[in-house]
Formats: sequence, C-alpha cells, structure tokens
Amino acid sequence: MTKIDPTNNGVVADEEDIASLYSRLESDRQNFLDRARENAKLTIPSLMPPEGYAPGQRLTTPFQSIGSHGVNTLTSKLVMTILPANSPMFRVSVTDQVVEELSASTTMRSGVEKKLNEIERSVMDEIEGLGIRAALVEAIKHLIVCGNVLLYLPPKGNLRVFRLDRYVVQRDYEGNILRVIIKETIAKEVLPLDVQLLLKPIEDLPSDGTKVEEKEVDLYTVFYRDGDRIRTYQCVKGIKLKKSIGSWPADRSPIMPLRWSYLHDEDYGRAYIDEYIGDLTGVESLSRSIREAAAAAAKINPMVSPTGLTRAQDIAKAENLEVISGRKDDVTMLQFDKQADLSVAQTVLQDLIARLSHAFMMNKAVQRQAERVTAEEIKAMISDIDDVLGGVYSLLAQELQLPLVVRIMDRMVREKKIPDLNQIKGQDGKPVAKPKIVTGIEALGRGQDFNKYMTAMTQIIAPLKDQLAPEMNLRDFAERALISLSIDIDGLFKTPEQKAQDQANTQAAQQGQMTQQMLMDAVKGGVPPMAKAAADAMMNPQGQQ
Repeated sequence: MTKIDPTNNGVVADEEDIASLYSRLESDRQNFLDRARENAKLTIPSLMPPEGYAPGQRLTTPFQSIGSHGVNTLTSKLVMTILPANSPMFRVSVTDQVVEELSASTTMRSGVEKKLNEIERSVMDEIEGLGIRAALVEAIKHLIVCGNVLLYLPPKGNLRVFRLDRYVVQRDYEGNILRVIIKETIAKEVLPLDVQLLLKPIEDLPSDGTKVEEKEVDLYTVFYRDGDRIRTYQCVKGIKLKKSIGSWPADRSPIMPLRWSYLHDEDYGRAYIDEYIGDLTGVESLSRSIREAAAAAAKINPMVSPTGLTRAQDIAKAENLEVISGRKDDVTMLQFDKQADLSVAQTVLQDLIARLSHAFMMNKAVQRQAERVTAEEIKAMISDIDDVLGGVYSLLAQELQLPLVVRIMDRMVREKKIPDLNQIKGQDGKPVAKPKIVTGIEALGRGQDFNKYMTAMTQIIAPLKDQLAPEMNLRDFAERALISLSIDIDGLFKTPEQKAQDQANTQAAQQGQMTQQMLMDAVKGGVPPMAKAAADAMMNPQGQQ
C-alpha cells in the first residue's frame, strides 16, 4: 500500500516497491555472491563472510596462506600504481588547438603547465587528506577476490566502500548504470526526529500496545538514471527522506560500481581469483592432507607383543630413566609408512604454489634458482610480469582512476578549492582542459614525461650540444622537466632583476681584478727592490707583522 509522508507533501515512496525491486535484483546477484564467498573462503574470509554472519562471529581459517598473501601482494602493487606516492596519478591535458596556440609563446606554455600542475597537486593533496588510499586498499581486495565493489563519495566526508552483499546494480548492454540500490541497517536514533515519529507502531487495537518498537531499520539509498543525469533519494519504511533527494550529471555521480572484468550482458563482474580457483582449491586440499598426515606421523605409539614377557602397563607407566623388566624384542614403534606418497603430494603442492606466485606477481617467484642471479636479470623478469598487468592497469584507469579524479575535482569545484575547468571552453563549445589518466609499468603521470625528457637529453641533445645549444631554449626545457617531476618552480629560477644584479656584481669583480693587475704590472716596471716589496704587498695584503 502506498504510504503518505506529511513532511513532504504527498506520496513519496512505496516500501513494497523498493523492497520487492531489491529482492528481485538480489536473485540476479546470487550466483556472483556465492562465487565471491567461495573465493573469500580460500583467501581472506572476512572480505565476504558467509550468509547469516553476525559481527564478531568466528570465521573459517584456510589451511594455507598463499591465497591471502597473494591477494595482499597484488593489492599493494596495484594501489601503488593506481595512487603513486611520489607523483599525481593523472594530468590535466589540453586540446590540440590550445597546444598549437601555446606553441607560439614558450613563456605562456610554461605558465599554463605551471597552473595545471598546481591543480594536479591540489587534487592529490585532497585525495591524501580524505584518506582515500586506505579505502582503495579495501576496494582492490574486493575486486581481486569478489570481482565487484561499490565506492560512494558523498558531498561531505570520506570515501565509503560497500561490499557485494550490500548493494544491487542494473546496467544496460553497454555497461552503463541504470539503477543502484544500497541497503544498510542503521539505528533508528540516527534518523531525523520527524521520521522517527512516523516510524512508531500504530496502536489500532488494545493488544497493539504491547508491540516492541524496532531499534534498527533498513535504509535504502536509490540511484537511478534519468536521461543524462543520475538522481537519488533515500527511503525508510516507505518514507522518503526529503534532504536526501538530489541529482548529478551521469559522469560525475558519487557512486562507482566497479568490476574487475566483465561480459557485456552481465550486471556484475568476474574476480581475478576466478581464473585461479582450481589451483587455490588444490593447494587448500593438499595443504590440509599434508598437515593431517604430518600430525599422524608425529604421533608416537609403542607396540608391545601380546605373547612377550614385557608388560604394556610397565611401558605406559615408566618414567624417564626408570628401570623396567622385559625384552627389547617385545617392544616396537608404530611406523607411518607414507613417505613416498607424501613426497608426491609435496611436489604437486610446490608446483601449484609456484604457479600462484607468478599469478599474484610475487617478486620471489621470478628469481630462478641458481648461485648467481644478476640484478638486471631479476629486473627483466619483473618487467615481463608487469607487462601482464598492463591490461588491468588500463581497465582500472577507465573504471576507477578517471571517475574518481573527476568526482573529486567536481567536489573541490563546489567547495571553491580549484577553478572549474569545464567553464573554459573552446570555439567548438567543449572544455579545452580535462583530466587524463596515464598508465604505465614503472610510474604514472608526469614521471613518464620526465623519462622522455631525460632520454632526449642523453640521446639527442648531449651528443649534439654544440649544434643545438644556439637553437634551443634550455630554460624552457628545464622548466618542463622539473614540472614533470611535480616540482614547484616558484623562486627556482632567477628573475631578470636578480640576473641584472648578478651581472653587475660580476662586472664589478672583473673590473677590480683588472685594476689590481694593471697596478701590479706598473709596479713591476719600477726599481727592483721597490717592485718586489709592492708585489709582495699586493699578493699578501694581510701579511704577517
């Protein structure tokens, strides 16, 4: 039945519709959720607890740690690539038309580069201040293990992470978001007072007075596409929260439902662990078998011949170094004759661990077993493994990095922390500057530009310095290289006034030297004793007494 909210002037929401829609979309999500829980059980169980899990409840412990170690290793590698510690993960690029116009003035181009670099550093400072790095670590773990995670950047506050069992999503065939519903269980006390009053039970019958008021309620946060905008509202028991109504441009909405990999006709993504679930299952099974076999082999059981003279009771009760009567032939030890079988299992286990180590980009897995392994060889092997992640870097750049940067910049524009680049438009009416993610193996952002500058310096400019020096603006080259390292060049180069003063000081020093030299030459032409004394005095003006 449709409910009325007197605080919002009419019909605002239908709890039955929202709840039934969420339930229907849950059925579409179930297969992906079951697979995510299976993957988490073999890696990090707390990432996706089993159904019915209560906070603080004990989780299952895997018999191996290669899964959790691999997830943490790959997560660390990806986070350091997605969000570098030394340089921005993006650059603000301008259109080709603007670049052509700026090429006519090197001074203007350097100024534009400097201003864009300031915007980049401001955005990166905001990212570090919001603690987004910690949220990204959790999000990447969910992507690797579960294949899906939802990021939500509210207008105020830090980035929030929702695991797969907390939300549902609908997409079109191209992967564009049609609808996202987040379900949270919250305490009733955090709701507005007028909404709390509407949630109190209605006493229609005398027996209704004994009803127990709920302490927790389900809060649905709904995002849905409306043309080129994403609209949102929150609903509790059929009551829409008035202050939660809002809308954003589709490319700047605060939600980001991420996927590791996906098919065009699926709403949810596939996990990285899905590709290696066979090896992980094998490692889990063999680790358990070997551990149980080792425990059985470590068990010590003496056996006493039932027809011998030695009594089993004496063996069982004997203390260390205690003398007992009997024959040594009557007592034998229970042997565990499974060494050959365990060696086969151990060999297979090591082979599986080696394959998983390569899959999770563990550096120790790339070093061959030899007495001498050069650093260049290890570096080349690591580079080959990093090449495998090239596609992952590109996917995360489009699915995570670029949307995150766009949303943070939009939030900073609303807070008037940076200028709105969308307001600077060219003749075609389109913005002339926009953020661009630059992915790479060693580093992101302008670090790649610095490598290009250094390559040009060592391979082209240095060998041809005599021919190129008169033709090149070396200061502009140095400014671009420094900006590529995100170094603030304010005050780094001398102003025209400083250079004029330095030149005047140099000329004065040279004039003084010339005068002193002329005086010495004039004195040396006089009487020898006098010339010697004068020359000595000039050479040692503070001579000893």
